[in-house]
Amino acid sequence: MTIGAFSLTMTMLMDLEGGHGRNMGAAGIAIGLGAALGAPVGGQLTAVDPVAPLLVAAGLLVCVGGLVSLVDDRAPDEHRTARALVEGIRHRPTLSIPYAFGFVDRLTAGFFALVGTLYFQETFGLGAGTTGLLLACFFAPFAILQYPMGALSDRIGRTVPIVVGSVCYGGGILLVGASPSVPTAAIAMAGVGVLGALVAPATMALVTDLADESERGVAMAGFNLAGSLGFLGGFLIGGTVAGSYGYDLAFLVVGGLEIAIAVVTVPVFLRLSLEPPDRFRSGDRENA
Repeated sequence: MTIGAFSLTMTMLMDLEGGHGRNMGAAGIAIGLGAALGAPVGGQLTAVDPVAPLLVAAGLLVCVGGLVSLVDDRAPDEHRTARALVEGIRHRPTLSIPYAFGFVDRLTAGFFALVGTLYFQETFGLGAGTTGLLLACFFAPFAILQYPMGALSDRIGRTVPIVVGSVCYGGGILLVGASPSVPTAAIAMAGVGVLGALVAPATMALVTDLADESERGVAMAGFNLAGSLGFLGGFLIGGTVAGSYGYDLAFLVVGGLEIAIAVVTVPVFLRLSLEPPDRFRSGDRENA
């Protein structure tokens, strides 16, 4: 239910003018700020009562749902089914590029949500409240910088923010796992947040660039489907590796996956000449 509403609200932003990077940057600010506030506030509420974060979050969702009902609906009249997602990828295979990045990026988020939390608490002896603050070191810059980074991708193209940003992002994850103290871990988390802000809006904007105007909802649904599977993978892969082989290898695997997806897709980005942004869709049509 949540991911369905999430996909639709992002599609509403995709329909607006003003630059795909900027619009997806606005989405990123909303996502990042929610996560940035959720980590420390949720941690503090948990210290009061374990159920308190659930009640507060549920109340906020009800309020936001009421506000969204006042927004104009730009949904097309044409009816779509789940088959449209498969057809969209078949006719426009380059959509698999942002889908792959979305999968791995969300995998890292799921990894930090579970394994990262346990790692900080077991390694540094932190409580729930302090762990939330440490996670906020990532989410705060991740949220604040989404819009300017999205605007940057509108000017310089998607290749550098996505490819170079992902390599550095993976390296930052490795630094978090190697941090010997809470202050150094906080600095590393902040650096990962900055790099995540560079990658995220450019990846979402790439979905908008590649999809036909009439297929944006389906395209973004596919992106969020890949991301949700990645988040689940972060729990399963990260938890399994950490439980069986330790935290060091878990950080190495997750950070290495982020670096690997960037390196593997470099030839594809270069072949499709995906920058500047206004050439994305035309280049994709030629290759299709």
